[in-house]
This record gives sequence, C-alpha cells and structure tokens, in this order.
Amino acid sequence: MATKTEVAKQYVDFQQARDFDGLATLLADDVELKMPMAGEVSGKEAVGKRLRNQPGGDNAPQLQWSDPEEDGDDIKVSATGAPFGPLSLVLSFNANEQITKINIAIGANGGGGFQPPPLNMSWADVPTERPPKPSNFGEDGFTLAKADSGSYGWAPAHWPYQNDTPRGAWPAEDANRGLPAPYTIFDKHEVWADNAADLYELGIRERWIPATEVSWGSIEPLDDHVEAALDQVFTNISETQYNSNQILMGWLQEISYGFHEVKLYLSTQVFDQARHVEAFRKRALANGGGLGVQMPGFMHRTVYAAFKFTELICYINILRASFLLALAENEHLPKSEADRQLFGHTANDLQRHLAFGVDHLKHYIRHDTINLSHVNTWLARGEAMMAADLRRDKPLREALILGLGETVEEGKERLNELRQAQLQKYVKTLEAASVYKREESLVPAFQRVIDEP
Repeated sequence: MATKTEVAKQYVDFQQARDFDGLATLLADDVELKMPMAGEVSGKEAVGKRLRNQPGGDNAPQLQWSDPEEDGDDIKVSATGAPFGPLSLVLSFNANEQITKINIAIGANGGGGFQPPPLNMSWADVPTERPPKPSNFGEDGFTLAKADSGSYGWAPAHWPYQNDTPRGAWPAEDANRGLPAPYTIFDKHEVWADNAADLYELGIRERWIPATEVSWGSIEPLDDHVEAALDQVFTNISETQYNSNQILMGWLQEISYGFHEVKLYLSTQVFDQARHVEAFRKRALANGGGLGVQMPGFMHRTVYAAFKFTELICYINILRASFLLALAENEHLPKSEADRQLFGHTANDLQRHLAFGVDHLKHYIRHDTINLSHVNTWLARGEAMMAADLRRDKPLREALILGLGETVEEGKERLNELRQAQLQKYVKTLEAASVYKREESLVPAFQRVIDEP
C-alpha cells in the first residue's frame, strides 16, 4: 500500500497531467473538496466533476509544486506561479490511505492572498438612513427630489470620496473600497444648481422624437433661394449644437458622485443637444436642399478651451442658448408646420438649459465674491469669439436676410430685430443669474455685430 506522501505525489502528477480518471482512484467515496472562490463540494463524483472543470490547455494555471510534506496527520504540498501566486494544498486521508479532504487555499500557508469573507448579514446593519415609505406622489409621480429625502438629499460643500460611493451609502472598509475614479470636481459650488433634480424630471417628461413628432410631410417646396437660406441656418444650428454636445459629454466624468442630480440633469441636456443635431440636419435634407457652409468656428474653439465647468456653462447654457432661443422664437423664419414644431420643441429644451445655467451661476457667484469677476471674464471671452464668428459668417448673415424677409430690405430690418432680441434674451438671462448691467460692459466688437448685423 502506498504511503500518504506517495499518494499526494500521485495526486499532483495526475492533476498536472489532467488525468482525472487516475486521480479518481485516489479519492474516498465521501471525499470533500474546498477551493477558494469556488466553495465546497463533497462526494467522489461531485469532486471529480469540479476538478475536471478547471481550465486546461493554455488557460491552465502555470504552477510549480514542491515535494509533499507531512503536516500532522495530513500531507501538505505548496505551489507558486500564475495566476494565483502562492498556493497551499492540504490532503487528509482515511485508514486505507484514500484522500478524504482536499483543501486548496491561496497563500503559502493557506492564509495569504484573497480569501472570501465569511458569510454574514453585517452589511444589513450599516447606519444609513431608513426613510419612511413615500406616499402622496401626485401627478408627477415618484420624482428624484421625493426619493432623495432626508440625508439622501443633502449634497455637502465638498465631496470626500474619490471613488463611486453613492451619496447616502455607507463607505466600504478600506480593504474593499473601490479604486479612485477619474473625478476632478469635488466642490459643490463648481457644478451645483438647486433646480437640477427638477430639470432632470422635466427633461425626461418633455423629450421628443424628431422622426415622428415633426410633421415632415407638411414641408412644401420653396423658392430655391429661400430653401438654400433655411438650410444654411439649419446647418449652423446643427453644427453649433454638435460642438456643445460633444464637449459637455466629456465633462460628465469629471463630476464626482456626490452631485448626482447635476450629472443626471446634464445627461438630459446632452441628449437634447444630440436631438437638435439630428433634427436640424434632417430638416436641411428634407426639402430638396442640402447642408450649407461650415461656420468660422471661433466660438467652437472657445468651448473646447473651457478650463472650468462654470466657464463652459457661460458659453453653452448662457450665451449660445439665449441667442439660439431668441432665434427659435422668431416668427418669420419657419415656413411650414414642421419648421414651427421643430423650433417649438427646441425652444422648450433651451428654456431648461437656460434655467440650469441661471441657477448654477447664482450658486457659483454666491460662493465667493471673486467669482463674479470670473464670470464676467468668461462672458467677455465668449462675446468676443461669438462676435468674431458673426462678423465673418457671411453665409449665415445672407441666409438670415433671405429667410426672414420677403425682400432684402425687409430681411435686413428683421435681422436687426433678431439681433436685438438675442441681446435682450442674453442680458435678461444674466440678470436672472445675478449678473447685472452686463449691457453696459459688453465687448465692443460684440456690441457692433448686434447694432450693425
């Protein structure tokens, strides 16, 4: 009869050769197997099946085994190699020198490396708040603001976690805490708006589908010069919103989990802008025309170059959104029911974008007296670059003249009215955001393209 040490050596040899029939001859009928992460099984058939299911070929563990050693009544064999590092194999035997227990553990002594935590219910006892069951949902339903009640609705001035700890959850122990995420924004004043949760709900409820919620069949043939003019305007809008969309998307990963209302709202704005890109591109291609000429792009590059989130909001949620909203509200540009629906849906989206921009600027400015000067600097930069675009964008200027009026003179007059409406929308938006008297300190070049469009 072979000794226990010899049986252990045979076990290792059979295991390495993947000779599971030979290995089975070494096992007692009531053998038990314990493996890290795989748990425990018992019985010769079940243990044999579990061993057979281990990876083979190129995926098999690359292990170097030591000679078996006695460990009391048991036999211990150690191994090292990929992918586990040190391993410990302990075999127990019955009187017939058959293996009754196979205990495989990670670590040279069976205690190092990863060990599954013991099963218990301690996680259910964490001291997170247990709010009462909500009721009286009302017509708006179970909104984010109603869900985030009590401590769950409190966003701290500084978020302390670099990983994905949800606000209101209990942080894991250090050993199990996730690795840092790519967040760079941890201070509330840099991104916060009190209305973010409500705007998120509005954005979800008021979403629209350009493919089916615009009466594309209502578009009638237009004079070639009018259709070309409209298509140039639509091209301009689609290009502008594409730029705003792709830059805003990149900022979402910068905002830490503590301000999830803001990130959720911004996701709807990203979707809104994508919808505008889609819808106005479709309109330019829907009536026998086509896309027009690319914009000069000075403002695009300014948006790309925003160093701070609030700076970006000044460009896309305040300056751009106010100008585009005034254009969408103009009664002379739409030539069909489809055009009116398109501009109407877009205007509704832009009102939410402006509302977020206003609330964010108010919060940012209240945080520190120096922040108002930062905002005015960013606004001046945006005005200068928008002026550079408008002054050089001859295709857009001529397209607006042809699209707004029945004659060139009427078109010029209405373009002047449009520019004044855009300026007033911009100034009034800033007043709502606690940025007063901006009209008195506009960048001169910006003032000129408004007064002499």
